[in-house]
This record gives sequence, C-alpha cells and structure tokens, in this order.
Amino acid sequence: MESVPKIIKDLREKIIKTAITIFNEQGFDAIDIRKIAKECNVAVGTLYNYFPNKKEVVYEVFNELWYESMNKLDELIDSSKGNEDLFVDYVLSLYKEMKKKKGIGLYLFRMEIIESKDDKVEEGNFLAHSKFHKRHADQIEKMLIKSYGLSDAGDDNKEFDNLINTVATLIITNKGADVDYVMFIRDMVSSYVRDYRDRLCK
Repeated sequence: MESVPKIIKDLREKIIKTAITIFNEQGFDAIDIRKIAKECNVAVGTLYNYFPNKKEVVYEVFNELWYESMNKLDELIDSSKGNEDLFVDYVLSLYKEMKKKKGIGLYLFRMEIIESKDDKVEEGNFLAHSKFHKRHADQIEKMLIKSYGLSDAGDDNKEFDNLINTVATLIITNKGADVDYVMFIRDMVSSYVRDYRDRLCK
C-alpha cells in the first residue's frame, strides 16, 4: 500500500512566512529549500509536498509582498483623470514599490527568461506565458487604456497586446526610478499611440 504524504496543518502558510522572513533579513539568494525546512522544523521531503522547487516558493513570497502594492496601483489608475501624466505617475509609483521589495520581481523575471524556451521570448509575447507577470500585464493594459483613451483597442488585438508587453518589459527591466527614462518611455508610447490612432481612422 502506497504511503500518503503527511500534511501538517497550516504548514504551507508557515513555509511562506518563513521564506518572507528570510528574504527580508537576508535577501533573495538566501531563500533556500533546506534552510526553510530547517526553520520550519520539517524534513525537506515534507516541504516538497507543498512546493516542488524554489521558484514556486518565491512566487508565493512575491504574491504576499505585492498584493497590497498592486491594489494601491489599481487605486492610482482608478482615481486618475486619465491622461499622459498617469503613465508617469504609475511607473514612478511602481518603481517605489519595487524598491521596497528589494527587486524580487526582477529576480523572478530573470528566472523565467532563463527557464523559458527561446521561442517564447522571441515571439515578443513572453509575458503571456508568465504566471508572474499576468496581473502586471493586465494592470499595464488598464493604465494604457486610461492614459490614452484606448477603449477602442478591443479584445484580441494583437498589436495592442504587443504594445502592452513591450511597455511592461521596458518598465520591469529598468534598474531604478530614473525620471528621464520614464519620460522617454512615455514619449515613445505617445508617439506610437498617435500613429496607431491614425491607422485606425483610415
């Protein structure tokens, strides 16, 4: 008869909280399956019943750390009057939240690029294949629609999807809250949107 893996009450939450503590005190590189198991006083094999690898643990750490931040950014978009200033305000606010999180999002982004197949990256639609960036991409879409009045972009619009992915990638791969860089991205997007609208009107 096969043995059933032992499930310990509330252990999943304890693992996540322990990983967050390690991250806050020692940084991303210190998050280690064996270290977490030791801190939780369980065998490594027991921990693997809950998380198959380090990346899955980091996903949960990210989700816990970013839940409140993403809600805050949603509120910023919702309360905005809706113009190009929102683009700058959103990106600078996002960078402030990223700084608080010690770059965990960038670590995950790099992990996923390394582990993904080349064709996914080359398609220019990497974010669509990424669990980590799904909500971020959705939020970028919401921000672009409100900033530029793109409610007519429509669903299943490949060109608009490519714009979302490009903007999200440009934002997430920048090293810090460089205002000049943010203004550069905004001006580039504004120029693209004007051209996009001209083509829609033809």
